[in-house]
Amino acid sequence: MTHKKRGARGAFALFMLRHWWVWLLLFLLPLTALTAYQMWRGGMFIALSLLSQLFTNLVLIAAVLVVRRLIQLWNQGHFRRVLQESLTQGQVVVKDKVVAAKGALTSLGLEVKESLVDLVDGDGPRKVTPAAAAACCPSCSKPVKPGARFCESCGKPIGCLCPRCGRPVRPQARFCEACGTALSTPKST
Repeated sequence: MTHKKRGARGAFALFMLRHWWVWLLLFLLPLTALTAYQMWRGGMFIALSLLSQLFTNLVLIAAVLVVRRLIQLWNQGHFRRVLQESLTQGQVVVKDKVVAAKGALTSLGLEVKESLVDLVDGDGPRKVTPAAAAACCPSCSKPVKPGARFCESCGKPIGCLCPRCGRPVRPQARFCEACGTALSTPKST
């Protein structure tokens, strides 16, 4: 018989542990109702003195319900799924960034290699330099294409430009002041 009583006590204890929120609410709800009743019956002075107790009870009830829901979500594996989805998305983003970084480093390496080969060979850079791209019209200061004789914005003559770097040169110059290119037949307007 004592074994069955222990089993009943154990079942009750297990029930109370599984449903902790029930006995906590069974304590808080009547306490809150009693506080509200005392506030209603006691008048303004009593109501003001019990206001903090009522507020505390309501916050505790809300906290019990929120914690209960969080525990339910935890037991259902919701947080595990959310964490796995977040990690998967993070891995995809990191892989994309790694691929982009590899591509950028590869192209940078090729550019550096070409520049070094050009410097060693003495040919100089093969691509249009920033100075050529930055050549501007002397009248309106708008950018002009290398080798252009007239400004496409204002239509005025550009003057002479270096064929290699695109910078303006004087019509009588034999060499470009910026890059040193020989100007055998400078273009004039």
